[in-house]
Amino acid sequence: MSSDEVQETTDMVESTKIVQKRTSIMDKIRETQNDQDFQQKLGVGTTLILEIYRVLMGALLIAFVPQDCNGQICSMNENLTRDDVLAKTAVGTNFATLGAFLILYFIEVKRENKMINYLEVNRFTPVDNESVGECLEKLPNAKRDKLLQYDSYYQKCGYVSTIAFILNAVFSIITIYNHYLDSKTLTVLLTNLLFMGSKVSDVFSTVNTKQNVFYSAYLKNKVQYNDVDPDKIHLLDEDGEPKVEELPEDNDKEDEVEVNFIESCSNEETPTEEV
Repeated sequence: MSSDEVQETTDMVESTKIVQKRTSIMDKIRETQNDQDFQQKLGVGTTLILEIYRVLMGALLIAFVPQDCNGQICSMNENLTRDDVLAKTAVGTNFATLGAFLILYFIEVKRENKMINYLEVNRFTPVDNESVGECLEKLPNAKRDKLLQYDSYYQKCGYVSTIAFILNAVFSIITIYNHYLDSKTLTVLLTNLLFMGSKVSDVFSTVNTKQNVFYSAYLKNKVQYNDVDPDKIHLLDEDGEPKVEELPEDNDKEDEVEVNFIESCSNEETPTEEV
């Protein structure tokens, strides 16, 4: 085989590598778009924007519900700066409730991300507490403990937020009743209370489960994470110790394929001697 033919063969191998790399980039983009984790995180981000609006309207009742000030609708500043003790208490509970729910959302998003990263929604595996607990054994201890820790935080914060919502509703309703304007007052008050009430109901149904039952706080129909993400599985050997797999080096594989390809071409071009 001449040197020109060898060079041509080498160029063909290099061009094949470039095509493969370009193809792999496009495949990577498609894989990301179709990936379950990516779709779930996108859904969480979209829903969170609506949730922030809901908590603002539902917590700051004194500020946003129309009220009477000498026969006219009060400004937001007038609603928040009244001198009587009850009104000040109501405003205080408004902002305390807002703070409690913002902390709840922070923990909620952290918990959701942990579940998206570590777990999978698998309709072919059982969803009961014991079966999911067995699947969690595939996770490294640190990741499993972190997941359970955030789930516990979310449960406790959910109970605190529920109590804050009830107290806020009581103080706000009394204050708004004392400054009732017209039917708009009742309509806006009930709407904002339903905003927060539906969120409290969702949180309670999400956290009021057994230890290993993980419901999503954002995805529709209360999706349950019941399996470990394949990327996060912690492999163990026969002795129960972490198993380390040696991965082949890509460069060595490419060099070996290239050499074999050139040798095969060389053998095909070499003429056989007549006997």
